[in-house]
Amino acid sequence: MQRIEIDISKPLNPGDRIELHFNSVGMVWIKATQIALIELRLKGKPEFEIIYSSIPTKSTVVFGVEIKKTNPVVVTAAVIAGAIVAAGLMTWLTLDKVYQLIESPAGKAIVGGTVFSFAALAVAALLMILPRRK
Repeated sequence: MQRIEIDISKPLNPGDRIELHFNSVGMVWIKATQIALIELRLKGKPEFEIIYSSIPTKSTVVFGVEIKKTNPVVVTAAVIAGAIVAAGLMTWLTLDKVYQLIESPAGKAIVGGTVFSFAALAVAALLMILPRRK
């Protein structure tokens, strides 16, 4: 996956995946509890789904979000960030950066090449262990 920083007001489409980076304060176990509450309160939202969350550093909280639908409202990172902060009813999160996650063609080629290599090795190993006819 490739990360491209985007503007928070960029309209998003169904299927788009973004990553929201928030600055945060507090102890890790408090953040984890708050993240769980946010995810619980936002579960079942028709516009988007939180697909992962993490606390990569002491002062950062990351939410990965997939856009589900954009009708009747236009979904932007600002709308999602507002919903996340409102769901937590906290002011401990401040949006820092927004990245759009894009699967790069190079990444697909690497995965495809790896699968092909493993398949070729499996066939070669199979040919080596099969009895040969004379």
